[in-house]
Formats: sequence, structure tokens, C-alpha cells
Amino acid sequence: MFNNAQHEDLNCKGRSSCFNMLTNDEMEMLEQAKLIVRYKKNEVIAKQGASNSDILFLKEGFVKFYKEYANTRTLSLVERKCNFIGLYGLFVETTMQYTLVALTDVIVCSFSKTLFEELMHQNNSFAIETIKKINTKTSDTFNNLFNSSSKHMHGRLAWALLELSQNVFTENKLKVPLTRKDLAEFTNMSVMSVGRILREFAEEKLIDLKKDSVKILKKDKLIVICRNG
Repeated sequence: MFNNAQHEDLNCKGRSSCFNMLTNDEMEMLEQAKLIVRYKKNEVIAKQGASNSDILFLKEGFVKFYKEYANTRTLSLVERKCNFIGLYGLFVETTMQYTLVALTDVIVCSFSKTLFEELMHQNNSFAIETIKKINTKTSDTFNNLFNSSSKHMHGRLAWALLELSQNVFTENKLKVPLTRKDLAEFTNMSVMSVGRILREFAEEKLIDLKKDSVKILKKDKLIVICRNG
């Protein structure tokens, strides 16, 4: 992990709509106060239970959200670039409620939580857009919890492949380093079960299974399996 110079800005393609609600002066305040940090793949960005004093924005790469328990952990979300990854519990939590791990090499912008809250107080449009983001991600987390626990195993894995291809990686071929262990934690299944069902999907020509990638071949069939889960 290392810090970078302050010359990089937040004008990444598809940046969060929250920033569009800020005036030029307010945006400049954020720009001047931000800290840019790069993390290598598999580095811990934030640890559950640690102090939650900053707002984190993912500028580049993919990040995994883990909820940790006494003897296990659950992969609850995978987030892509140009999204907030440290926004939840903004006004109510003083410690991190989840662990963030870099799925790929990533660039993270960090802002003072105090400054962020001040901007929300003085700019209603910014506040509303921020609350929308929090509500959307809360809904996504509950939907993921439902789909990873209420379906049979084949339905769970079909849902996971569709969810990741459509809403995270936005392509039918999953080439990023998401391991079978990650898929197991995302679907509340064992690694062995994930491997077995992936092979079954491959034998049925629903997916093309390679060592470092999974390509969806018959999306419509996976949708049926997911719905009948």
C-alpha cells in the first residue's frame, strides 16, 4: 500500500452521481482534502471493527465486502470502480461494520467523514443523492442475503454468476481473479459444491469453464435455474 500525489481527480468515467450535485467550490474542497491510496490485490483496505473516520471512494478496480463472524465470514458484496465503498453507517456508526479487501489492484480516494457530513448539511441535493446511494446498496445487500440463503445450490450459483456478470463486471466472461472460495463465500456454499456445480454447468454447455475465467454461454437457461432455485 502506498500514498500517491494529490494531482489525480475524481473525474473518472461514470463517477458517482453524488459528485454532480456539488458546486465547483464544494468539489474543490473535497479535491483538496482527499487522500489517494493504492492497494495491491488481496490487501485489506479496511477492517471490521476498526475506526470508521473516513469516507472511501473506489476510483479504480474491484473490492470485496466481507461480514465477519466468530468462526466464519460471508462475502456480501463485490463493488466496481467509481462507487463509494465506505459510506454505510455514515451518521450512526463509529466502527467499520464490514471488512474491505482488494479483489484487484485498486485506487481508493479517502475523505474526512466530518467534511462529507458538512457538505450534506449545506447541500440538500448532495444529501439526497448520497442517501439514495446508501439505500440502494442496503437493498442490494439484503437481496444478496436472500438469494444466497433461500435457493437450492444450483439456483444460488446461477444467481451469483448472473449477478456478477450483469451488475459488477458487466460482461458475460468473468476474467477477474474471483476464486471458487470467493464464489463459495458469496453463495454460502462449500468450495467443493461450487466446483461440482460449475462442472455440471460446463457439461450442460451453460458456461465455458477455464482455469482463470467463467464465460456465460446460455444466459436464458441460467435465469430459469435461478428463478426455479
